[in-house]
Amino acid sequence: MKRIFVSAVMVCLFVSWAGRVCGEDGAKGKAAAPAVPAVPGFPGEEEFTALRMAFAAQPGYSPFWKMDDERAEVMKAARAKDYPKAVELAKAWLVKVPVDAEMHYLRGHLLKKTGDVAGSMYHFHCFYGLMRSITAKGDGRTVKSAWKVISVAEEYALLNELDAQVLEQSLEDGCDKMLVKMPDGTERTFFFDVSISMEATARELGEGKKE
Repeated sequence: MKRIFVSAVMVCLFVSWAGRVCGEDGAKGKAAAPAVPAVPGFPGEEEFTALRMAFAAQPGYSPFWKMDDERAEVMKAARAKDYPKAVELAKAWLVKVPVDAEMHYLRGHLLKKTGDVAGSMYHFHCFYGLMRSITAKGDGRTVKSAWKVISVAEEYALLNELDAQVLEQSLEDGCDKMLVKMPDGTERTFFFDVSISMEATARELGEGKKE
């Protein structure tokens, strides 16, 4: 599955790149000047968004994956510096929860420590692809331009990547309103659309009451 996904991303990347650097001859039959190759755009944004939304649309979806005992075992092995074990546990976990950005980042570091550079780069790509998926639409500065997340875990993964320290959290019009301190000492407010995780939470609590 991962190989098919990566292959699809690379095909899209090549087509995009080829479209920019290849062209027809100029007017009057003159050959066009060789185009300077352009850096490809960040691949995978739409694919990662589709992955996140499909995962959240599953029956029985729970946004509380950070509380899972299986995930805790990965973290325990990583803290004990049992990197081979942590790598294998993280692999199994990501099959179960492929949208766990923080776990992709962790497995990237673990693989780097064990010498698997290519594998490490794959998971770093997944981490930043998931982060890009969240931030591609809107700037997170208002309720209307809030970043859409499928769990609180995504909020904190992004804030941690920004080195933002949470000062206050509140709800406003269906959004998590986060007042944070940035690395330069300035304070900023970010809004996260949490409608998906709130609906999943309400559904989960409702099912719990029926039991």
